Amino acid sequence: RLCGLLYTIVSKKSKLVSLIMKFIGSTLVAFTIAALSSLPSQSEAFTVGLATTKPTTSSFVPQSLSKRNTNTNNLNQSTSSNLMMSYSVGIVGATGAVGKEIRQCLEKSSFPTDKLRIFGSERSKGKVVESDKFGSITVELFDVEKARECNVVFLAVSGDFALEHAKAISDNDGAVVIDNSSAFRYEKDIPLVVPEINGQCTKGARLIANPNCTTAIGLMALWPLHKAFQLKKILMSTYQAASGAGQPGMDELTEGTKTYLNDTDEQPKNEIF
Repeated sequence: RLCGLLYTIVSKKSKLVSLIMKFIGSTLVAFTIAALSSLPSQSEAFTVGLATTKPTTSSFVPQSLSKRNTNTNNLNQSTSSNLMMSYSVGIVGATGAVGKEIRQCLEKSSFPTDKLRIFGSERSKGKVVESDKFGSITVELFDVEKARECNVVFLAVSGDFALEHAKAISDNDGAVVIDNSSAFRYEKDIPLVVPEINGQCTKGARLIANPNCTTAIGLMALWPLHKAFQLKKILMSTYQAASGAGQPGMDELTEGTKTYLNDTDEQPKNEIF
C-alpha cells in the first residue's frame, strides 16, 4: 500500500485524496472481517485479504453476537461447515467523507451484510441514500438503543462523540463497535488494530480502535521488515492531507486553491485545517 501511495504521488497526484479515503474505508471493513474471523497467528493475520475473507460457522464470533444472530434468525441452524452467517451493520456518520467510503467498501466487499443502517444527526435524518447493494436507505436519527440493535457499528465521527457513545453501544452484549477516531487509541484494554498485522487481537473485543491513516499505511510496509530484522526505532515524517479533517477540510482546500489561483489580494483561509 505504501508503494502504491508513493506511485500515486509521483504519477497521479490528482487521485491522492481519493486513494487515502479508500484506504481508510477498506481498513475499517477489514476490522470487521478480522473481528469476526479466526486469525490464529500473526503471519496468517498479515495475509488476510479484504475481498476474499469470508467468516463461516467455524469462524470466531463473540458468544453474545452469536446469540443475537440466533435470536433474530440470522444464523443458519444447519450443521454444514460451509454455511455463512449474515450481519446487520450500522454506520454513524455515513454522510461524511469517511462514512461514505465505508459504505462504498461494504458494497464491494464480500462481507455478509444482510442489512445496512445509516445513523446521522437531526439535519441528516430522513434523507435517502441510494445503494446498489442495499437499495434505498433512509438515514435514521442516531440513538444508542437503535445502534445496539446492529451486530457491528462503524463510528465515523469525532473523538468527543465516540467517547460519549461508543461504550454505551458496545457494553453488555451490545454491538461490536469499530471506532475511526483517536478517542481510544491509548486505552490499554481496547485493541488498537491494523487487521492484516494484529487482527487476532480483536478476538473477544467489543470495542476496537484503529490508528490514523498515516500510521496504518506506514505499518503495512514496516511490518514485514520488523518480522525479518526486528526494528527498534523508526523516524517517520508525515504530511497530513486535508482529507484528515473530513469533507469540510477538503472543501476548504478546494476553495483556498481557487482563491490562490485567482491571483487576487485575498488570502486563502485555513479555519478548518
